[in-house]
Amino acid sequence: MTAPDAAPTPAADPPLNEEDDLSLGLAVRKARQARGLSLKQVADAANVSVGFLSQIERGISSPSVRALRAICATLDVPVLTLLGGNDTDTGLEARRIVRSGQRRRVDFGDKGMVKEFLTVHDQGMLQVMELTLDVNGGSGDDPYNHEGEECGVVLEGRLELYIDGQVYRLGEGDAFHFESASPHKFRNLATGRTRILWITTPPVW
Repeated sequence: MTAPDAAPTPAADPPLNEEDDLSLGLAVRKARQARGLSLKQVADAANVSVGFLSQIERGISSPSVRALRAICATLDVPVLTLLGGNDTDTGLEARRIVRSGQRRRVDFGDKGMVKEFLTVHDQGMLQVMELTLDVNGGSGDDPYNHEGEECGVVLEGRLELYIDGQVYRLGEGDAFHFESASPHKFRNLATGRTRILWITTPPVW
């Protein structure tokens, strides 16, 4: 007896390359933020983990077709819209431009510090942030260190910067540059808020 012909194997979708992953992740984040939804809200509705959704938005994980459809349904956008469609200009902008209302933002709560990310993604060699410190806000009591370099400029207010046992007080327009391996910490010295343009390489967030 001859064996019945095997059913044809469905052709797999071609894998996304790194640039596609990054573009898709940025589109997902932009659509989520435009709807005012948190990572958890979208993840719960799409039945994926918050960590996985975060990895998709950062371009370091590729969603399955099923997961992508669920995310799109939650965000109420067509799948092709997130994949870029024919809108080349929009795709290029998403990889290059951060609009003021679309910054990634981390609020450190009782530390009185908010970080807003000015770089589109964290896959490059540097990371640019705008830090806003409330009165007495800062990085905390304990110095910390890591690999890399840091530099920045005080945009508004006054900053106390501790680097490897030395304390520096900076005003508006003052800039700094140091090796991140040196133990460091910082706090707001102003009676109002302090804002700093802060650059690190490599990215640490």
